[in-house]
Amino acid sequence: MITLRDCCGLSDAGDEEVVVVASHEHLPPVLAAGKTYSTLTKAWGAPAIRQMILDEYCRAGAQGDLLYAAQLAELYDKARTLHPGGRDRRRLRRPAVRGH
Repeated sequence: MITLRDCCGLSDAGDEEVVVVASHEHLPPVLAAGKTYSTLTKAWGAPAIRQMILDEYCRAGAQGDLLYAAQLAELYDKARTLHPGGRDRRRLRRPAVRGH
């Protein structure tokens, strides 16, 4: 029988990251493990995971959950080490369209 921990281990991410993806994407943890793995295989995957952590950090802070926000700040630092680089797809510039 495959456990949630097994799924997290196969995702190339830590348990905490999978939990953040589950919360951010409104997915059950097992599906979030698959989404995390799939995301990390893309060139833009590492920045996407880091952004999800930042989004959850902002949400926790806005809700006044400072303990969870602090945990997410630590997780973000860990994610920067574990999943460096990548290309943030939101920052890709599109060429300007010139009128006649």
